[in-house]
Amino acid sequence: MRSYTTLTTELKDGWTVGRMLSRQAAERPDAPALQWQSEEPLSYGELYERCRRVAGGLRSLGVQRGDKVLIMLPNRTEIVLSWFGVTLLGAAEVPINTAYKTSWLAHEVNDCGARVAIVAEEFVERFEEIADELKELTTIFVVGDSSESRDELTAQSLAAHSWSELIQAEPIAEPEETHFNDVMGVLYTSGTTGASKGVIVPYGLSGIFAQAIIDSAQLTSDDVAYVCNPLFHGNAQFMQVLPIMLTGGRVSLWPKFSASRWLSQVRESGATITNTIGVILQFIYGQEPQDDDADNPLKRVLVQPAPKDIVEDFEARFGVTCLEGYGMTEIGVVTYRHMDDPLKPGAAGKPIDEWFDVRIEDPETGEPRPPGEPGAIVVRPKSSGILMQGYHNLPEKTLEAWRELWFHTDDMAKLDEEGHLIFADRAKDMIRRRGENISSYTIESNVQEHPAVNEAAAFAVASDLGEGSEDEVKVCVILNDGEEVDPTELHDFCAERMPHFAVPRYIEFVSEIPRTPNQKVQKKKLRDRGITEETWDREAAGVELRG
Repeated sequence: MRSYTTLTTELKDGWTVGRMLSRQAAERPDAPALQWQSEEPLSYGELYERCRRVAGGLRSLGVQRGDKVLIMLPNRTEIVLSWFGVTLLGAAEVPINTAYKTSWLAHEVNDCGARVAIVAEEFVERFEEIADELKELTTIFVVGDSSESRDELTAQSLAAHSWSELIQAEPIAEPEETHFNDVMGVLYTSGTTGASKGVIVPYGLSGIFAQAIIDSAQLTSDDVAYVCNPLFHGNAQFMQVLPIMLTGGRVSLWPKFSASRWLSQVRESGATITNTIGVILQFIYGQEPQDDDADNPLKRVLVQPAPKDIVEDFEARFGVTCLEGYGMTEIGVVTYRHMDDPLKPGAAGKPIDEWFDVRIEDPETGEPRPPGEPGAIVVRPKSSGILMQGYHNLPEKTLEAWRELWFHTDDMAKLDEEGHLIFADRAKDMIRRRGENISSYTIESNVQEHPAVNEAAAFAVASDLGEGSEDEVKVCVILNDGEEVDPTELHDFCAERMPHFAVPRYIEFVSEIPRTPNQKVQKKKLRDRGITEETWDREAAGVELRG
């Protein structure tokens, strides 16, 4: 039976990092909390003490309540200590994508207005290169630092300090008092369609992310999370680390995802829960099956999304329950499959009615769509402080997203007769051809049914009928190792499975598809690339499409 926690002020205030850490340190000081791979874990008592030291070191350099502190670190224990240490001061973390450099990095550093940053040594050179462009940043703590890296920063008029100054500082006596509506951090969107936007995240939003996992996955203090997704992203922070620590479990942190080592690392960590995003589930499923795949400690895998053509077999093969949901940084997770719900391939769970109103509406008129009819997903909260407070320095974008008192996600979906959310596509990635709106997600799913295809990305390219007339469909395809496919064969395979207007005119076989570090396909890069010399064209090949 689906059951979600009643949201009270006391519960929501308990989501703040300061209250969470102080409570766990008092109630279970010796219990394992944070573990780097298979090393000896820090206990909750040790974790709390180290985070208070980081907070003390930051305070000694003037970081105060409400300040923003930029964090640019790969997965390592220091990123958790930094995140928690910043928040213990009532300051706001600003985690930065570790792939960013040049203007991408300068934009986020300047936009957030942070004066202090905590940066891995390997990224110091990037700050040196943009030092003249930085408006507010004055101080950088270098993690894993050498004296050379600190000297280089100092030469660029940025005061450089060692991480050891933070971790060895005098600890603060107790955290600043924080509440669910205080700002926890500013998290930037991946920026695949333009300059990234900073999402102002209150503790209520990070907490509702975590509470949805706790309730849907039925977490207890006995659970262990295997975390390999990047911790500069809200997925790893709010959907993996935070729910486990709110329930008093153990987090096993790993550097990055590896399809070939995923199962052995899950076994080594003793994980009972993990999270996959993008195509990670498909990469895992694509490994050579073994007779003992189900011999692992996992009980559930959080998936965004769960490909409907493999999810049932994935559950059987690995002996797990796949919990799919729908959400985004701005709103948390608003639909989820609960552990008690039967699997429905292709569905992203049901709306969490206790916490949210979720509606499908006509994207042009705003009128509600009945069950079974696709439209735009809009959301509004039933409790205060559980959605974003806005986009940082972008009041017009905030108003646009919140028009008519609903948050507009720009995603397309439908609710079926039973109330399941059936995701269709990002509105920006919708393709319009022959008067029809076409889901790139659906095209990709069909192409990936071909036994030789490993991955596909479908997107719109300009029609040769003239600018603004309509779109043509192109698909970039990665084949399985050792496979060769004639593009005409793949085209005919698609024609057998798709309406005529959705069959790709253009096909290109590629070795890789551009992605963010969070494994999201960068459709803008594909659209900008357009038609290349390697692109197969149905019309140029003289292949007739009926319909």
